[in-house]
Amino acid sequence: MKISEFAKRTGVTVKTLLHYDKIGLLKPSSRTEAGYRIYSDNDFIILQQITTLKYMGLSLDEIKGIVDKNNKSLKHVINSQIDILEEKKKHIDIVISSLNKAQRQIQNNAFEGIEELIDIIKITNMEVKARDRFEDASKEYKTDSYYWRAKTQELINKLLTPNTRDVILDLGCGNGKQIIELSKDVNLAIGIDISEGMIKKAFERIAIEKVNNAEFYIGTFEEPELNINLKEKRITKIISNYALHHLTTKFKEKAIEKMISLGGESLESIIIGDLMFFEKPSSYIEEFSMVGYGPEVDSPSTVEELKNCFKNYDFTVELHKLHPLVGVLVANRK
Repeated sequence: MKISEFAKRTGVTVKTLLHYDKIGLLKPSSRTEAGYRIYSDNDFIILQQITTLKYMGLSLDEIKGIVDKNNKSLKHVINSQIDILEEKKKHIDIVISSLNKAQRQIQNNAFEGIEELIDIIKITNMEVKARDRFEDASKEYKTDSYYWRAKTQELINKLLTPNTRDVILDLGCGNGKQIIELSKDVNLAIGIDISEGMIKKAFERIAIEKVNNAEFYIGTFEEPELNINLKEKRITKIISNYALHHLTTKFKEKAIEKMISLGGESLESIIIGDLMFFEKPSSYIEEFSMVGYGPEVDSPSTVEELKNCFKNYDFTVELHKLHPLVGVLVANRK
């Protein structure tokens, strides 16, 4: 059949078919003596392959390589496209999540414009990376084995001085080990974590240990109250152990502002154990893995930067140095 009929039957324009012929992607099976292009049933099959691969997002050059090789590399291309689309999906999820957050801020009259939107996108991107990291970690939670993380946890529990009136909130609770331990001495223990896998581990733990005064929810430092009204819980103390270092100093400020807002008048103290720089980290490069610091994914602040996060609030701040790169900050309401 001639090109006009082939175009009509396939729904592809003559211009497109001419272009495919020009680049050698789909040449007609034959030509008449007058030079007219003639297409056969086999050309339908090739065009279907081209259309399918275009739908997958492949370029014409990539498609040509596959068609020329008689589909020998199709498996590799499909796997590559899956990886590409997964990355695109993550990007779209980040954008949708950021816009939803911006919309909620608009509804609360707390949206300041494009700069605020940029900040929201940045922190959402950080949250997604952290969530993915801890979803993987939840399958085999290794951070419990970090010596310095265990030391900060131990000191936090000591400095917290828990009592039976306390309602304690643990932000970035991981698998719930620390907050469940504290639940034995307090009125209510609440754990928030970005990872669904970690929260699942926490629920398994409270079932095994028969704990009935611990609650766990999925949430972030920016939106810890995503699945629970935390303000009505009348939180007295907030802890966070080895979690805030995933945020830059600017977003730590926002996280601490959120903590103070959630606690309200009932909040007595905030205790943060984490990577924090008492000295220049460049002097301790060989100890990065020992303290759990990965420069490519972590953003620890200096102790002065952390102290400054509380400068606009009525809290006194004291610091406990456990290592030149690790410590515990205690902020008590004056």
